[in-house]
Amino acid sequence: MWFVNGWRFLNLLVLTHLWYVGEYGIEGFLLIILLAIMVCLRYRYLMPVWTVSIDIVMCLVFIISYPAFVFGLSMPLFEAFLKGKWLFVFPIGLIALVLGDLTGSLFWYLLQSLFFGAFAFYAIKNRRESLLEVDNERRSRYELEQVKLDLLEAHSEVAQAAEVKERNRISRELHDHLGHDLTGSLLALQAYELVDDPERAKEMLAQVKERLHRSTKRLRDTVHNMTPVTFIGIERLERIVEEAKPLKIGFRYVGDLDLVPVHVWVLLEAILKEALTNVARHSNATKTDVELDVTDTIVRLRIQDNGTVQRKENNGSGIRSLQIRARTLKGSLTSDRSNGFLLVCVLPIERS
Repeated sequence: MWFVNGWRFLNLLVLTHLWYVGEYGIEGFLLIILLAIMVCLRYRYLMPVWTVSIDIVMCLVFIISYPAFVFGLSMPLFEAFLKGKWLFVFPIGLIALVLGDLTGSLFWYLLQSLFFGAFAFYAIKNRRESLLEVDNERRSRYELEQVKLDLLEAHSEVAQAAEVKERNRISRELHDHLGHDLTGSLLALQAYELVDDPERAKEMLAQVKERLHRSTKRLRDTVHNMTPVTFIGIERLERIVEEAKPLKIGFRYVGDLDLVPVHVWVLLEAILKEALTNVARHSNATKTDVELDVTDTIVRLRIQDNGTVQRKENNGSGIRSLQIRARTLKGSLTSDRSNGFLLVCVLPIERS
């Protein structure tokens, strides 16, 4: 942290001032230079704890000849508390007690080094714990988002598999029943033209009628089973727009809507609902334009209003969730607030 290095250099200035006013000669200046070298090394590199003993030895060598240099012990005392190694305090205190005078300013000078070192130690410790907690939270959030992506991707695959399975069922239903009845009716009509016996011809015609009646019933049942109970596709989007009154909404769509898969319609429906809900709650818009463009390769839904909205750096949870769902379909969902509120979703159309 910046205040740690700030205290180190400030303490060097204090020692330099004491050397200057005390006139301790070149020896005192040499001690300050050595301590400054250690400070610079700690500023540039992460020094091991045992280097505190180097400071202690340097101070001890000079204190033996010049007891006034005992003030230099403030540097290793601070470093010992900064590293949380309380055992280094005992030799420092012993040297200060034996070779210095702890009854005057020296006591308070060393005490402030002790307290500031302890303060810096706990400040750095709390900061590291906070960063670790933030990293763990970020990692958990990333893992949760990954799980959401996996679930949505699995949901998309299940929807596509269900669609393929339903197509196969309908194809099998038409082939196994309707196809056989129609083929049998065609063969019976061809044989009817060659029969001379009126009774036999009448019997064959009755069989053809029965087959055609059965085929018509099977076709009606198959179509009934294919018809969804609720609206889906463009009809559902039109109903959502209709139910959004009294909002003034312009809805336009172009392209071959039959190319859009069911699971894509489900996402488009959710996006349209979310957008119109946001317009109703948070915007003062007087008009909203909804455009749906379908090409051979993509489907694009564009929603824009003319209201003024509060600028936000991040989207709400609803938009973020829809963005995740769009990514699982290999598409994108983007928003812009520079001119009203604009929401654009682009999804690929995968051909089987």
